[in-house]
Amino acid sequence: MNLADKRPIIEKQPYDVVVVGGGIGGIAAAVAAAREGAKTILLEKQINLGGLGTVGLISWYEPLCDGNGKKMIAGIGEELIKLSVKYGFDNLHENWGGQSKNIKSSSRYSTFYSPMSFSLALDEYVRESGVDIRFDTRATYPVMEGNTCLGIVAETVSGREFYGAKMVVDATGDASVCYRAGMPTMDGENVLVYVSHGFGKEQIENYDSEKDLLEFRKWNWSSSRSHAEKNEGVLKDNSGTTSDSVNEFIQKGKTAALEFIKSQDRESYELMSIPTMPQFRMIRHIVGDTMLDGSENGRTDFADSVGCFSDFRYCDTHYQLPYSTLCNKQFPNILAAGRIISAHGQGWQATRVIPVCALTGQVAGTAAAQAIKTNTACGEIDLDALRKTLKGNNCIMEF
Repeated sequence: MNLADKRPIIEKQPYDVVVVGGGIGGIAAAVAAAREGAKTILLEKQINLGGLGTVGLISWYEPLCDGNGKKMIAGIGEELIKLSVKYGFDNLHENWGGQSKNIKSSSRYSTFYSPMSFSLALDEYVRESGVDIRFDTRATYPVMEGNTCLGIVAETVSGREFYGAKMVVDATGDASVCYRAGMPTMDGENVLVYVSHGFGKEQIENYDSEKDLLEFRKWNWSSSRSHAEKNEGVLKDNSGTTSDSVNEFIQKGKTAALEFIKSQDRESYELMSIPTMPQFRMIRHIVGDTMLDGSENGRTDFADSVGCFSDFRYCDTHYQLPYSTLCNKQFPNILAAGRIISAHGQGWQATRVIPVCALTGQVAGTAAAQAIKTNTACGEIDLDALRKTLKGNNCIMEF
């Protein structure tokens, strides 16, 4: 059989910046680029924005602080934590402006939130920033001329569409654009984690006494550890980079969740939400000009630092964000944002979460717009000018 794809490609209007992936990193990148005057489009394969933080049901906004009262991330990262609770519940501590009566889980600058309300609010936020959004649009391949990306081909209900671009930001969560462009990447490893949301009579009684809305957003964890004895959580391929591994992950996760539901009294328990995307955490990341490995706590000697962050798992950790984790100089107009930046091991664990995704997205989008204005490759831009712009947009440059 001749399987050559001869379908015509529909050429759409070109953009200054094409951002692929509507998770938190992609949202921050698109908004930042548009605010700097770049004509920007955000391509999202789902019909809702927010990625793991919304349709993936991992609805905890990890800390923006270091655990000792020092804010580490502001800018778009702080805008988004406020947006996450604008139309829904929160348990934000009073020290960080929280006013709800829900029970606080800690004093850190973090909160649980309604993933559905947040997703709808993100639509409004992105559009008000001047970004075009294309839902139900699965980016498949970058069109390359050497190491320069001319634009992105996407599959839609209309067929194959091409979006020309001066700069491309890969915020896919699996680095598929960078990988298919030929950029060096590294695969990760994942355990089976399937989080669903639901509540039972116990939660209703707790709400009655405590008036804590979080009782109706209880996370149900089904993991490889809890189901290994039935061989439900043992993954043959845990990368998330192949169709087989994705399908195995989804099917075993749903099976484990169903087993949980079977164990409940159907008259006493309601399953509210199941994820509509696989809840992989670490699929694939780029190999940039700098690789964070988690040993950099306290270092202040990165000459290309464009921000700072803390490891959400620990208190009193302080990291610089090198710009060179977002790009590979061999690829002049492709930037990475979110959980695919050049970080591995414990460095990947620290950078894969919402606040750092927002930070890297803001940096990538701002850098993309600056590169276009100055007709400069993304790996050669004026870092002092980039830092000045980021600082003017409320990013914290030093810890």
